[in-house]
Amino acid sequence: METGTSPKTLRIPNETIADIEKAANEKNTTFSKEAIRRLKNKCSVDTNYPLFLAKAQTIINLCYEGASTGNVEKVKKAQEEERKLWAKIMTSSK
Repeated sequence: METGTSPKTLRIPNETIADIEKAANEKNTTFSKEAIRRLKNKCSVDTNYPLFLAKAQTIINLCYEGASTGNVEKVKKAQEEERKLWAKIMTSSK
């Protein structure tokens, strides 16, 4: 056991365990490291939040424009922006 750490018994919902395990595998890290990262960041200020809001608004605008004009390319562009946003969120939390 690492110095300065203590084992604790904790009840975690199965879906949360699966989510943490999946994220840990995707990030090539351990369950413990991913769980600790989530606990440490739970109440922290996310400095990327304004960027997230701006990107979300761009996606909404593209969807609205695509739906109102029938332009499928705008909807495809919104999907592309959504994939980029999630990729950025997943890689920035490593």
